[in-house]
Amino acid sequence: MSELLPPCTNACPVHTDVRGYLAAIARRDYNEAFRLISANNPFPSVCAWVCPHPCEEACRRAVVDAPIAIKDLKRFAVEMAGPGHGVFPHVPRSGKKVAVAGAGPAGLTAAYNLTRLGHKVVVFDRLPSPGGHFLTSLPTYRLPREALSRDIEKILAAGVEFRPGVDVGRDITVERLKKENDAVIISTGLWANRGLNLPGFDHPAVLSALAFLKAANAGEETGIGGRVVVIGGGDVAMDAARTAVRLGAPEVLVVCLESLEQMPAHVWEIEEARAEGVTILPGYGPVEVLTANNSITGLTVQKVNSVFDREGKFNPIYDPVSFKTVLADTVILCIGQMPDNSFLAGNFLATARGGLAVDKRFLTTSADGIFACGELTFGSGPAIEAIASGYRAALAVEHYFNGEKIALDEQEAQIIGPLPEEIAAKIPRSERKKAPLLPPEERGRSFLPYELGLEEKAALSEADRCLKCGLGASVNNEKCAACLNCQRACPYKVPVVDGHASMPVESCQACGICAAVCPAQAIEIGVLDEEAILLKLDSLCLKGKVAVFTCRAACVDSPDLAELGETPDLKQTCIIEMPSAGMLRLEWLLKAFENGAAGVAVVVCGKDQCRCYGGFELLEGVIARAGELLSAAGIRPEQLYHRRLAGGESPVSLLREFAGQLP
Repeated sequence: MSELLPPCTNACPVHTDVRGYLAAIARRDYNEAFRLISANNPFPSVCAWVCPHPCEEACRRAVVDAPIAIKDLKRFAVEMAGPGHGVFPHVPRSGKKVAVAGAGPAGLTAAYNLTRLGHKVVVFDRLPSPGGHFLTSLPTYRLPREALSRDIEKILAAGVEFRPGVDVGRDITVERLKKENDAVIISTGLWANRGLNLPGFDHPAVLSALAFLKAANAGEETGIGGRVVVIGGGDVAMDAARTAVRLGAPEVLVVCLESLEQMPAHVWEIEEARAEGVTILPGYGPVEVLTANNSITGLTVQKVNSVFDREGKFNPIYDPVSFKTVLADTVILCIGQMPDNSFLAGNFLATARGGLAVDKRFLTTSADGIFACGELTFGSGPAIEAIASGYRAALAVEHYFNGEKIALDEQEAQIIGPLPEEIAAKIPRSERKKAPLLPPEERGRSFLPYELGLEEKAALSEADRCLKCGLGASVNNEKCAACLNCQRACPYKVPVVDGHASMPVESCQACGICAAVCPAQAIEIGVLDEEAILLKLDSLCLKGKVAVFTCRAACVDSPDLAELGETPDLKQTCIIEMPSAGMLRLEWLLKAFENGAAGVAVVVCGKDQCRCYGGFELLEGVIARAGELLSAAGIRPEQLYHRRLAGGESPVSLLREFAGQLP
């Protein structure tokens, strides 16, 4: 059986360990978060800005209140990671050589992964710089070029060689590349625009979206007039419309066949475009570009009754008598892209439907050792899918070098199931922390990025909202005595006891309460590194110090708590941070005193901050029992302190007061 994945990871085309990097953010280990983000993705900075975050749509937290703001947290982690982090060391060379045609996201991903496997990889592209559509087509307000440069620099630093200004098919043939290399990957993307064979669409003021965006990104003259009409309903159409706004067009209208609900553009792209002043006319298709004195004056459009037939196929039906005329000086066509098949020169490779014939399971072409990936193979889509395709292409080449041919989609992932309604109803609600945006009127005046990013406190709080799906309790059956303690203690009523305890993964909330009450120590919590806590208690010299046990939410609410050891008059403080309050163990408190602590303080989050419920009640019981045992050992009650923080309380002040009372 394949690994059981949380839905967020399964929804990510490159299977990013979302759960892992959110946990790393929550404990402020930003370098580890970056490592996990970039493990299968050489474009972490780019995806932190432009990924459509399918992981959020799959987030199990959505049935509680709202999905985790995963994309915003990714950007936070990427920007917080130290400079130079994520550069991989060079590996021994294998002696194999690979040529990649196309320096877009798929081609560069394939090249990067093959380089890390020890192969010599050269990437050819007709453009003077690598990046493909990232560089030429994505507006800078969506993708700052500094973010792209960071990722490109790391890819090249890994050993990928880039040869600019080489048009494969014109300057060098695919056949020659294969003769000079052990394998070839074709990833030339979709660079030709679809046109319309309708009256007036051959006018020079009818622009293609890609050419328009490329000119705008390069700071060149675009030639748009005051009234711009964009034809198309996808994200590229939204990019073109919003770019026209930033270039000063006072009127920008988007015309699309689909209804507002059917538009293929992402909802937030549509909402943000409309907020910036873009008008959308859904449910209409173009008929004719109107001209006078060699200038465009308008566009005739026809009402669409339906876009898809009963089988869901694209088959627009128009209302024969319903037409409109909209005013226009410029028309921008955004109805799809096609491959530029110039690389097929010489008929070396088989074609299908006018393009390259590719087996999508193996990414192979008709020629031995020649592979294809990216939009050329799978059609247009989000960047993360192109990156996933490049990752798969690198695997396909590696299998080829090993004399294997393995389908890359044979194993179906096992996914953690939906959150049961009765469990969702018990999980404390918390507000989603989302990155703020510049006001629409301000962002529409420049190409500066308008997503401002999360502040650290908000990011830590948002990361702690993660339900840690799959990192809950697991039972060692050999130790379990079926004593029912876990079943009685669990506030979510998760454990099932029949011969031994079991914890349904869909239900467990990783609060740790069951493990805390298990007398046989038969339960482990995936999110808790108990060994690290014990090692910290054993390795630190606690003599004369104050040991402070705290939960992650308390550290988020009071950031100075996490940095307590840096407070001048509290330097004799040892912080032991737990994922949640219910995880506190009696033996940890006793061990702290055993190792010479002058006092032990337990400071946890307030009632409204806790990610689990029931933990504080258990904690009070643990402290009461510890107090009894310590009193019997001659340790005074005032040496053990516990406090649940109220709003606005300073933990530093409380701990100063506690430390001042110690002998």
